[in-house]
Amino acid sequence: MLCSILQLSLIAQLPLAQAGQLLFVVVISFAIITLISSTYRFHRMIMVGEDALTTVEDCNYFFFIQVSRYLSKINRVSSGFGVLIVQFDTEEPDKRKVQEELLAALKNTIRHVSDKACLFREDCVAAIIDTEEENVPSVARHMMIDLKKAVAAVPGVKTFRAGVSSFPLHGLHTPALVDAATQALETVDFDNPLPFAIAPAPAIVEEKKDTPEEEVVGELGRETKNSSLDPLTGVLRPDLIGSYIRKYLAEIRMKKGQAALLCVGISRIDHIIKLHGEESADGVIAGVGKILQKLTRDCDLIGRYHRDDFLILARCTLQQGEMIATRLREAVQKEVFISGGKQIKTAISVGITAYPEHGRTLGVLFSGAYRALEVIRGWNTAACLVYDPAQHAEKAKHETRRKH
Repeated sequence: MLCSILQLSLIAQLPLAQAGQLLFVVVISFAIITLISSTYRFHRMIMVGEDALTTVEDCNYFFFIQVSRYLSKINRVSSGFGVLIVQFDTEEPDKRKVQEELLAALKNTIRHVSDKACLFREDCVAAIIDTEEENVPSVARHMMIDLKKAVAAVPGVKTFRAGVSSFPLHGLHTPALVDAATQALETVDFDNPLPFAIAPAPAIVEEKKDTPEEEVVGELGRETKNSSLDPLTGVLRPDLIGSYIRKYLAEIRMKKGQAALLCVGISRIDHIIKLHGEESADGVIAGVGKILQKLTRDCDLIGRYHRDDFLILARCTLQQGEMIATRLREAVQKEVFISGGKQIKTAISVGITAYPEHGRTLGVLFSGAYRALEVIRGWNTAACLVYDPAQHAEKAKHETRRKH
């Protein structure tokens, strides 16, 4: 604070032009320091266990990070998840002890492989339910029935109430989903036989009168789903795939897991454009996107980063990554794409890197996978290739020298 006061005092004594420059530097410096502090806190929180969460603020931040992780894994049009918040009432002076006992009871109602339960605020516990959006209400209701039975064995809990929201119906971002679930639980009384409420669906904005009624129904739901996804292919948008992969890599790193990054390129898309037109090329790209989604797992991240290129991050070994790449290449090669009444054949090539063998960051992994893809394109064929740092890096140097 003292430093800021001194800086402002100095600015006031300078000529107008110099004062403006110094003020700009101070503002930028403050923004950078804030960003570094926030980033440090994020990385510290994802590395700690629940036992290290000592304050209510830490618990809240940890819960928000968990919701953000589920958001980062959404890579299917039909995928979704639910946010369940349970608020308890107690007369015990040690609320944290009661909260931890209720959390243990809640954990017994979830699937430990895919769901996540954690502390929230000072009077709540929360769960993230990994299921399709339409299944969230019924799954949450069954969880509450089981929790009501389990709470009988938790002497500190006098009663409880719960609210649930779902992605993408109630929001695309963590705060919106948490707020929707919190507002839902506030609509139900603690004394209800099953004190549980589902967040209402957002109101559909009235469209113009000349819009057909059948196009208006569900428009908000479609818009919400598609805002995170590339409208042509149904995978993550180019401006989102990088940040999502970084978050997923952070989780894999924390759990000491392995992963393969696949850089998928469609062959000769320019030739298809010249021969059949832009619309047909878009149809082929969309068709390849559907095949990639169909033949990968729900836990794999898929995104589009160029017009005819895709990225896939699969939680698997390098050998398994090669098998996935081969399966995708063979499937695309067999497919006949129908676009504008035309039958079009194409192929894909796949460059492959693995975490941690080829690197520990997205930048290093992508650079290697894309280099391998470029090598394949130089062969003028369709293939799958694992990046070899020594061989492929040396090849790139020779090509650069030859161009000059």
